[in-house]
Amino acid sequence: MSTTVRVRAFDTGYCVARAGLIARGTGWHEARCHAPAFLIEHPGHGPLLFDTGYAPRLLDAFRTWPARIYALATPTTIGMPLVAQLAGAGVAAHEVRTVIVSHLHADHVAGLLDFAAARFVVSGAALALQRRARGVDAVRRGIVQQLFPADFDRRATVIDAFAGEALPALGATHDLLGDGSVRLVPLPGHARGQLGAMLRTDTGDVLLCADGAWSTRAYRELRPPHPITRLMQDDLTELVATLDALRRFAAARPACTILPTHCPDTLRWAAGS
Repeated sequence: MSTTVRVRAFDTGYCVARAGLIARGTGWHEARCHAPAFLIEHPGHGPLLFDTGYAPRLLDAFRTWPARIYALATPTTIGMPLVAQLAGAGVAAHEVRTVIVSHLHADHVAGLLDFAAARFVVSGAALALQRRARGVDAVRRGIVQQLFPADFDRRATVIDAFAGEALPALGATHDLLGDGSVRLVPLPGHARGQLGAMLRTDTGDVLLCADGAWSTRAYRELRPPHPITRLMQDDLTELVATLDALRRFAAARPACTILPTHCPDTLRWAAGS
């Protein structure tokens, strides 16, 4: 019998942006980009996390230069920290031994410091960027260095080899646990070294696509972010290619649930799961 996992989402807060910046041609009304983190419960490996969302320490970082630039660009409301929500769900921080870091942006990593026993699964390209990006260049890339543990480098498990079962349009995967239940896949463009995770659950496959798309509509209708966001993207050409790959993957695997981190559809899925 194939190993399956259970996945749950925990909302940690949101930032405010204009809809047309997130997905071109969708209007200029205000949109809330929520930042859920995902708990993956494995029968043998225990609880794993896919990202850690916002945490109150981000507001402290925002008071310093140059992270203040980030605060001005993305007005942020912090919710209950992930570590507290997990405790309420019966999962203690020390039980979490693996955190998959999809990419380095502050809304995905602000809770890392709460998980002192965890290894951090990260792409080699992302780790190399974390090592060198500083000052305004780091903030431009969405990186706030105060959010990373001092021993992030030592605790990193680097994923660079993708030679496992290929996903339609998305390409080869990396079998993280060796049983096919959690397979990592590169989703380039938005952030350097971004990873997604294909999960095999009791109720069907779930693809956590991080910021490979900012919304379901973005990949279904091929609506990339507005060009004004180019400075915030690692590679806009690759971003558009990833959106198209997600569109083609969705067509090939219609039974798979695709969860873009910041999409309102993801929160609706979480409420009903």
